[in-house]
Amino acid sequence: MRWLSWLRERAIATPTQIPGDLWQATLLQLPFLGYLSHQDLSRLKSLTEQLLAGKSFAGAKGFQLTDEMAVPIATQAALLVLNLRLDLYDDLSAIIVTPEAFPITQQVIDDSGVVHEWEEMLAGEAIEMGGAVRLAWPDIVPAGPNDQPLVANVVIHEFAHKIDMQRGGANGYPPFLAGFHARSDFADWSTVFSVAYEDFCHRVDRFEARQPGPTNAADQAHMAHDDTPWRALPMDPYAATDPAEFFAVASESFFVTPAPLAGAYPEVYRLLSRYYRQNPLSGGSTA
Repeated sequence: MRWLSWLRERAIATPTQIPGDLWQATLLQLPFLGYLSHQDLSRLKSLTEQLLAGKSFAGAKGFQLTDEMAVPIATQAALLVLNLRLDLYDDLSAIIVTPEAFPITQQVIDDSGVVHEWEEMLAGEAIEMGGAVRLAWPDIVPAGPNDQPLVANVVIHEFAHKIDMQRGGANGYPPFLAGFHARSDFADWSTVFSVAYEDFCHRVDRFEARQPGPTNAADQAHMAHDDTPWRALPMDPYAATDPAEFFAVASESFFVTPAPLAGAYPEVYRLLSRYYRQNPLSGGSTA
């Protein structure tokens, strides 16, 4: 059944339900969802259906996006807003999946005012100001029953950026929602995240100093699939890039590998638990 294709071709007032067998296959591919209760999973399925109905999902460069690909992507995007509001993605124009990593031009101005440009291959990108989320399929292939689960999660990463961008450019300080977040619960957000970010940068520097030969762990390890030495760190070293990436990577870790994050930065875990209103370590929602 070409459920997603059919879904795209009609104007939808009520989201079409994900077939039961496809939903069960999706849950098997995303084992980190195991902390959710039956009630949570039911709401997650409903949110996933609303995302599929309300947003454009498309393959790029001839890539054929199937229902079996789109549903796990939408499910992980919905996970972040499970106990928040779906309108956090109102700024999202589309979800585009590419057959391989894609190049983007990066630019930085050094202290002397000289502009440096280079191309970087990315597995994912969140574009601000009404832009899309782009994802490279080889880096988001769901785990099979006998596969080692991925530690990095590009889907959660990029959708965390999209949430962060609600204030404008991503800066690691996402919007707090009336009726969902008490301001007093997040008074120490800037301090906690700044201290953790600086500490993590020092950890990455020490890690790199121990590696033989030249290396840049933040560039090389992000979205890696194999068992590389950087896994000794509490999360992907790409978090040391800047505060926005720290928030996105910490969000990945919060949902997928929460124990190392909570062990290294318990206050970051506490604030993310309050923000997302979930607690993957103890199970279920905090809403």
